[in-house]
Amino acid sequence: MTVRGVLTRASAALDRGVVRWMRLMTPPPSRAPGDPRRQLLELAAAYGDGTLGLPSRFFPAPAAPAVRLAPVGDGPLGTQVVDLSYRSDYEPFLPAAREHHLRIKENLTAHARWWTSGRGRPALVLLHGWGGGQHWVTERTFAVDYWLRHGYDVAAFVLPLHGDRAPGAWRSGALFPSRNPMRTNEGFGQAIHDLRALSRFLRGRGAPAVGALGMSLGGYTTALWASVAGRGDAGGIDFAVAMIPAVAMARLMWRHAEHSPARARAAAAGVTEDLLADAFAVHAPTTRPARLTADRLFVIGGRGDRITPPEQAEALAAHWGVAVRWFDGGHLAQLGRGGALRDVRRALGQLGLPGLAFRGPRS
Repeated sequence: MTVRGVLTRASAALDRGVVRWMRLMTPPPSRAPGDPRRQLLELAAAYGDGTLGLPSRFFPAPAAPAVRLAPVGDGPLGTQVVDLSYRSDYEPFLPAAREHHLRIKENLTAHARWWTSGRGRPALVLLHGWGGGQHWVTERTFAVDYWLRHGYDVAAFVLPLHGDRAPGAWRSGALFPSRNPMRTNEGFGQAIHDLRALSRFLRGRGAPAVGALGMSLGGYTTALWASVAGRGDAGGIDFAVAMIPAVAMARLMWRHAEHSPARARAAAAGVTEDLLADAFAVHAPTTRPARLTADRLFVIGGRGDRITPPEQAEALAAHWGVAVRWFDGGHLAQLGRGGALRDVRRALGQLGLPGLAFRGPRS
């Protein structure tokens, strides 16, 4: 076996060791009175009513946020590190979700950490994976200094119900995505709302372009953002990089729960993967076309990924009409990803984005 094959297999084995945690995301049959299958059918119909062809109905454009800036200190390469926070004015689409949404006070404030040069450079928004949201982890996982060195300012966004947005009794990400389809749908609605508000802030502070780089759950959210608001849209993005992305949420939940009691109970109650897919269609990245041209869309996949398997990256790439940029590692051990990231960076430079003429150390 080649060294490349050994690395891929080793990365895949590491991923399999954590797949059991994904079973916590599988929606069980509802414990509310009534028929769980009928309830999911009604939920799918409510979320699909006028939203799939008209994304602005579920994803309305936010107002410019009033952002609180809290300086943290000096960052790499002469940047300043600033923590941003602003009120999330997201209003749940379904009235039934609004009381629970307002009850989680921590989630009503959006957070991001901003590495800024103060020189009006393009801004790269980083979107972490499930269970993330800790800035020090995001900084290392996404190699923030690499993007700073190559001419970007960087903002690490915290997804709803993660990090500082998670209620104290719950770990980061335990509530989103979750076994509750309504809360999962509203979580994606809130994520896009708050990200568009962040984009408006960054442009207002001089960023000539705003792009997104997300991993795993963050890759899903990046792809969703690209389907809702592109260049010229309020709170839109100029490019999107989905790395080891989740794409089909229902398929992942169903697959990772294959031998679990929760899936057995769901199946016995008449719940199917297709029904879950219908309930999640309102935010699925492949429900609607991207609002960016193909040269501004990038998919990076890991051949050894067993958490969001290669088929997920392939599905998004096919939907976007682009090729996957592969590395040999997996979801957690992203061995060989540097080449794929360099390819993306160079492709972005060819787009002529303002500010990419920064002359830092070569890599």
